Amino acid sequence: MHNKPMHGLTCGLLTLALTAGLAGNALALTGSQPIQADFTDIKVMLDGSYLVLTDANGEKVEPFAVAGTTYLPVRAVAGALGLNVEWHADTSTVALTSGGEVTTQTTDIPAKGRTIGMTLQADYADIKVSLDGTLLTLTDANGKAVEPFAVDGTTYLPVRAVSTALGLEVGWDSETSTVVLSSIPFTITGEEAQALVQGNLDELYLGKYGESYLSLVGITADEAEAGHLQNILAESEYFSLYWGIVMPENDESFDTLDTTVKNEIIDLITEIYTHSKYTVGTPVEQADGSYTVDVTVSPIDVVTRAVEVYESGTYAPLNDFSAKYDGEALASMTDAEYDAYSIEYANMIIDLVQAQMDNVGYLADQTVTLTVSKDANGSFGADDEGWQSIDTIIIDYPA
Repeated sequence: MHNKPMHGLTCGLLTLALTAGLAGNALALTGSQPIQADFTDIKVMLDGSYLVLTDANGEKVEPFAVAGTTYLPVRAVAGALGLNVEWHADTSTVALTSGGEVTTQTTDIPAKGRTIGMTLQADYADIKVSLDGTLLTLTDANGKAVEPFAVDGTTYLPVRAVSTALGLEVGWDSETSTVVLSSIPFTITGEEAQALVQGNLDELYLGKYGESYLSLVGITADEAEAGHLQNILAESEYFSLYWGIVMPENDESFDTLDTTVKNEIIDLITEIYTHSKYTVGTPVEQADGSYTVDVTVSPIDVVTRAVEVYESGTYAPLNDFSAKYDGEALASMTDAEYDAYSIEYANMIIDLVQAQMDNVGYLADQTVTLTVSKDANGSFGADDEGWQSIDTIIIDYPA
């Protein structure tokens, strides 16, 4: 089986299992209350970028958990969304207004946070949060009211409450201890599912990609081209292994192959890929919000026909090659002679397959069903097995 990476898709969904917030009291709390805060190097990501969380004075602040509920600093999250933040002491209100500038910085590599439990003093003052003049209803995942509190002048809210109040999707990546926030809905539409599958196939096999596809998966044209090239290289390596052009048991690999031969194989695979033929069906929505998409592939037959010629006993170059390099000749070869022998064999196979390109044909259509969804990072993904099935049949390799 080929083992090629698929771009703009991400498989294996993040768990959307952030613990519910603390239940609110019937009466608002006031005054200072001790809380047991657990710092576990929690990071916050918004739309694919890690947030650098700071308070009003630019000092670093960290999320923490209280009784299993993760709390985020409201100002830092609001600043990442371009919301102005003001504190109205007379009404104990954190006032958020739209139309501001993004003030929270982002980073690709978040700073290491603390891993420690400690007692903090939480200041409750019946704190409210408003957005463009409207008070926000702050509730946990179960719909129970929750109250903001301040620690050292920074107001905190349970992640579910702040994300819901600000219209964000929220997820949790347990492997990296990251709260994943997204301004893009985690749901996927049928049109997106179909465009994703069609676009990925066109990128990987044909090297074609339009602006709408690049925007959908959030990559550049250079990144799409790199994905196409990577796919060609992986197919070229598989081709070399299939034909015995490289033999791992002899400590050979595609990387150590003669450069000229390697480039000829890459050019051949690139040409074969231009004949890729597939049809993307109509997406079907599933109960969990994902979509299944049928992809009908017409396997390219050039390798199949080359194998038939190879095994027919009538291919003159192969007969001459076999007569020239019998077992005795192979056993007495020097390293240089063996290298020349390997290059000659590779060129013979390349010529054999290239000869089939004059009349490209296809084998019987095969249909593969993909399941397409969007994960808690707002990234599209499809099942590995489905994509690998497509990858192994786009060019037919007889067993």
